[in-house]
Amino acid sequence: MQNRSVFQMLAIAFVVCLAFLTMPTPSAAQSTCSATDVTALDGGLYNFQMNEYDSSLEECATISGVGFTITTADFTNATNGSPATYTSIYRGCHWGTCTASNPFPIEESNIASASTSVSITQPSGSQNDAAYDIWFNQTSTTSGQPNGTEVMIWINHQGAPEPFGSQVATATIDGANYAVWTGNQTSWKIISYVATSPVTSASLNLLPFFADAVARGSLESSWWLIDVEYGFEIWTGGQGLAMSNFSVSAAAGSGGGGTCTTAPSAPSGLSATTSSSSVINLSWTADTAPANCTISGYNVFRSTSSGFTPSSSNQIASGVTSTSYSSTGLSASTTYYYKIEAVDSDGTSAASAQASAETSASSGGGSGCTVDYTISPQNSAAFGAAISITNGSTAITGWTLTWAFANGQTISSLWNGVETQSGANVTVKNESYNGTIAANGTLSGIGFNGTWNGTTNAVPTAISLNGTACTVN
Repeated sequence: MQNRSVFQMLAIAFVVCLAFLTMPTPSAAQSTCSATDVTALDGGLYNFQMNEYDSSLEECATISGVGFTITTADFTNATNGSPATYTSIYRGCHWGTCTASNPFPIEESNIASASTSVSITQPSGSQNDAAYDIWFNQTSTTSGQPNGTEVMIWINHQGAPEPFGSQVATATIDGANYAVWTGNQTSWKIISYVATSPVTSASLNLLPFFADAVARGSLESSWWLIDVEYGFEIWTGGQGLAMSNFSVSAAAGSGGGGTCTTAPSAPSGLSATTSSSSVINLSWTADTAPANCTISGYNVFRSTSSGFTPSSSNQIASGVTSTSYSSTGLSASTTYYYKIEAVDSDGTSAASAQASAETSASSGGGSGCTVDYTISPQNSAAFGAAISITNGSTAITGWTLTWAFANGQTISSLWNGVETQSGANVTVKNESYNGTIAANGTLSGIGFNGTWNGTTNAVPTAISLNGTACTVN
């Protein structure tokens, strides 16, 4: 719901090394205060999005399961203007950012089933709506604002906000009564269904809503369902709003538009950027899926030879679901060449154009370093990890560790340092914690808690100290 209308986890637990210290019990929940945060949930079936787009005030949320709680928010937007945020969870493709697994796109005329459920907590004192936001596009994909129809279903709301447009009718759908509002934005239509008897949980068959929208001329049967979202549009307040147990399922019928029969085109926009003497970061443009298809992931290839041919011998990653990748464990002062492929259910694309970058010269500190990384699985969702660094012949008075998680792990709590994480890429720096590593000495007691968010996986294959790759045990 970004760019939309008026509605709209080295740190460091004191563990290891000291026998009387133990790892704190981690929590599966994650917290974020990033206005643009997008977090994969339930193995990639859903994405959480903070999506604060019309306010600079702080909003924080705790994400747990397929749900979240807004822990900090005190918005002050006037109710006759745009909401400050649409904090939500979705399945599908939101402005080109897609969940790793989804049944979309499906042409409206070929939707065999579409259902959803959710539960909400809605404390008093806010101006908000608790609503589904369901997007149709005139074609099967888009990387920006969908140009078809926005179907909103308000199961509850508080205060003065009203849907966009004007009320044109009432409708009874599956035994529940709704006020129907319609309106046209500059490039898309909006139809909103407002429950006249608000509820705090819902289990909906979406097909009757879509049929009603078609009958009213607000939706075309040839347009494509690409995304189902649920969350809160918030004008004022917001703290304490929560949703849980969100689910979305859909299936195409046997008619036209339901089967993917075309491999993707070659990805474009691949770029390579030097990060250190051992890390090069890649980014590319999201590939546009053919009709009836969804891009399931990307394959990444690397070589030290320009013009190389991608093959199993130089493939370094597969099933990458984001449009970025960190290539780690590289040699200093070396040029590396990269290509990527896109994959859908029909096949694999041709390789992208080549991109290259040269790693920087070795920075010194970290020569001969060894990292011991010990992982302690807690349950299917969470884990703890402890790290110690043994350095070579050079003392280091400040350290920065970098690595990339392989399967969507996320640091959820950190001690004795400052951590940043961008996608799979993690950077942890010393701050007030003792940052000096003596020559041939060991720095211990570094650890963190995290969540898997994907297939449970052991140690990262490459960890760098001050830009130089270490031996990882």
